[in-house]
Amino acid sequence: MPRTTGAAPLREGVPDFDPSMKKFSAAFYLILLGLTVLVLGCLGLWLWLGNEVFLYVMIALFAVYLFHLIYSMVHADRREKREQTTEELLRAGLKGGDCVVYLTYFGGERHIRKPSPHKAEYLVELYPPSVDGECLKKHLWFGLSDREEKLLSGAKRYEAKIAYPALALIEGKTVYLAAGFYEAAKEQAAFSQLLNKNTIVLYGEN
Repeated sequence: MPRTTGAAPLREGVPDFDPSMKKFSAAFYLILLGLTVLVLGCLGLWLWLGNEVFLYVMIALFAVYLFHLIYSMVHADRREKREQTTEELLRAGLKGGDCVVYLTYFGGERHIRKPSPHKAEYLVELYPPSVDGECLKKHLWFGLSDREEKLLSGAKRYEAKIAYPALALIEGKTVYLAAGFYEAAKEQAAFSQLLNKNTIVLYGEN
């Protein structure tokens, strides 16, 4: 598989992604646990000391507990639906005929070693196979003129910010990838499918 080598801008943030990962973050459970301990603690103090102040504090904390639980569930459902919609549109774009993929990473090195399942840290753009490859290599940061950027924009079929799991949809394509990201990701098993099942063309080489 043809690849070039080099180094390109790498901004910030992947082991293998487990599709069964829970929709809530660790912070959600830690906050929930903390609130539970506080509620039960205040309940215990009220029963033990008979001081109504602890009862009122417990009621207030329980209200915060319910708000945190409901808000997190609604937010997680909305995020999940948004991610599903984005993946459906990307899948349709990839299956809509031959295309070239331009992929940019906006995360950090930490998320290359351990991918975030929800953060939309990737910008994916789809172009027809006839797109000027040299222009794509200069796209965004590497000196493409405003006129050439407009021409590229006119040829663009689809654009979206995606999270790590959606990368699995990109297969059998020519993918333009930042050389810096490639150098950081090539040793990570999490990116083996992206790198091995596509033809990689690097941009931003030194």
